[in-house]
Formats: sequence, structure tokens, C-alpha cells
Amino acid sequence: MADKELQVRTLFQKMLEDGEEYARTYEHYAADMKNFNAKVQWKFGPVKGYQIFKGPEYSFKNDAEIKNPDILIECDDLNVARQFLKDEFEDMRDLGKTDFEITLPNSADSGVADPWRMASALATKLPPFRTIVERTQGTQSTGVSIPINQSLGTYNNQIMPLAVLEYFINKASHIFLYELCPCRVNRDCQHFDHYAFGCMCLGRGVLRMKPNDGLVIQGHLATKEEALDMARRAVEVGLIPQFGRLRGDAINRIGGPVPDTGDLFNLCYCCDCCCVVGGIKEAPSYIRSIFKRFEGLTITVDSELCTDCGECAEVCIYGGMQMEDGKLVYRDEKCFGCGRCESVCPAGAISITMEEDSVERMIARIEEHVDVT
Repeated sequence: MADKELQVRTLFQKMLEDGEEYARTYEHYAADMKNFNAKVQWKFGPVKGYQIFKGPEYSFKNDAEIKNPDILIECDDLNVARQFLKDEFEDMRDLGKTDFEITLPNSADSGVADPWRMASALATKLPPFRTIVERTQGTQSTGVSIPINQSLGTYNNQIMPLAVLEYFINKASHIFLYELCPCRVNRDCQHFDHYAFGCMCLGRGVLRMKPNDGLVIQGHLATKEEALDMARRAVEVGLIPQFGRLRGDAINRIGGPVPDTGDLFNLCYCCDCCCVVGGIKEAPSYIRSIFKRFEGLTITVDSELCTDCGECAEVCIYGGMQMEDGKLVYRDEKCFGCGRCESVCPAGAISITMEEDSVERMIARIEEHVDVT
């Protein structure tokens, strides 16, 4: 047996065995895996084996294949396999440049709308991916959704979401507008224009955004007036602003990566059908902790008014509203307060409120992590 293959076999066996220790010691493991049932087949060239996750229960078998795996992870390059098993990749982008593949073999039969996104989301629950995903997201990352509900009233005599957006846009030293929304383009959104409401980047980091690897950035430097006009139109059509400092967004910028140095503010206008953040519904707690609810914001469901129609669950991309056995279940710990649920509830059973100093507290938190000036 070649030395390279022997190294991969040894590292792979250790990875399978370490899964048992991870299941026992990671404090959020049981909660993260509660509804996770998956057969995971690994193939590193001639090295193979599988893991079975049944909720928090874990088992594995080396040098074997399992019938009809739910997740298939393959890499024929043993050098790449060795790097992965030794946790040597800086982030998921670098791993993505290799022939390392994560697929859902049964996605066509299961009706999964976006197999790639689902495969990526599910893989984050697998113990070997945790450290590399954490490096990808970065310890300083933080994000927030801005609810556009009229019931929240005004801030500084303006509609609340527009006032918040205006605050950051007016402070920004530089503004870059993309000419498309990659989520809506990739998922062929049927509800919103693919090009009218692209992503925005604010701050000095914009100056480092240059074409890379033959790609051309589809967008342009913009004025504050142009950015504010887009913000107004996006809120008017019902898109939810989501922003913050997200290292994963910086290193995966269209046109090439941007070093995450705390001066690039990412702003997107998200629909419930296409937003990539929707993967957070399946994500483990270490990823979910990056996104924070708007400070002091509360969602309340009146059980006497609720008719269990499920319309709120259909627009909830985070998993806060779920239908179980025909009944609505609100999971506060999964709610990020985007406010979509209140907007669509036909019975008026959902209310959204905000504490008096919520806006100031949210702005302070974001500014602790990113400087737009």
C-alpha cells in the first residue's frame, strides 16, 4: 500500500472514531441533531466508509459502502483528502477549488429544490466540517434582519427600516451596487426581479473589490442617493434587508475574495423563496449564533386567534414557525425576527413589537464589528 493511501486510511479511521467523542462532548450536539437522520458515505479514492446519524445517535463502519446514502462525499485526490482530514484548509472557498464534492444522491426522488444548497447546509452538521466552516465565517461575523412591518412604527420620523438603512448608507465612505442578486439568479426566482435589487457593499473594503480569476464584477460604485433609492424600492416591494459583517460573504464576493478586515459591510434585500440565508434553518448552533435577532424585538403568537393555516410557516426561512401535526409551533430560539410571519397572517394572530431603544442597540452591535466610514 502506498504511503499516501496509508496516511489517508489512518486519518479517516481517526475521523470516524472522533465522531463518537464529538457526540458525547459537544454541548449542542443533541439539539443540533434532533431531527437529523442521514446515511453519509465517504469515498477518498480507494479509502471508503460510512457514518449513520439517527438524531443524536451515531455509528460508523470503515472500509465499507452503505446502500442508498443520503449524503455522498467524494475526493479522488489523496493529497486533498489528507489536507481535509488534517484540517488544513483555510476556508470552504479553498476546499471548493479542489475536486472535493458533496452531493445528495437521492435529491431527484426527494423533491429537493436546491440540492447543492441543501447538501452544503447538511454537511455543516457533520463534525469534520465544523472547524473549517467556523474559520470561513470568522469570529467577528454578525448579521441581522430588518423587519419592514408597518406595525413597528417610525424611527426619527421615518419608516423604521428605511431610517436604519439610511443611517448606514449615509455614513458609508464608499458604496458598491451589484447589478444582480445571485440568489435570485441561481434559483431563478419567480416572484422578484433578478436584477432590480442586487446586493450592496459599504465601506473602505469596496476599494479592494477587483476582478479575480477572469471574473468581472457586475456592478458599479454608486452614490448615496442611488443606494437610498434602491433601499426604498426594495422595502416597498416587501424584501427584507439583511446586513452585517460576514466573512463568508467577503471571501465569496462576486468577482473574487476580499480580505475581511472589518471595513466591508454587506447588505442584501432578501426574498423568502431564494435567500441563501435560508440554509440557516438546517444549520447547527455554531452557525446560527452568527445571526442575531434585532435587539429588543419580540414575536408573539395568540393561540386563540391562530387558525393553524400555515401561511406564516411557508414564508419563514429560519425555522421559527413550523407546522407539526397540523398545528403551528413557534420556536423562539430559531426566530430571527424578520417579521414576514406577521405580514402574511390572515387572522392577525401574530404581533411584532420592539423596545424603545432597540434601533440604537442594534446599530451599536453592528458598529462593534464593522466600520462603514
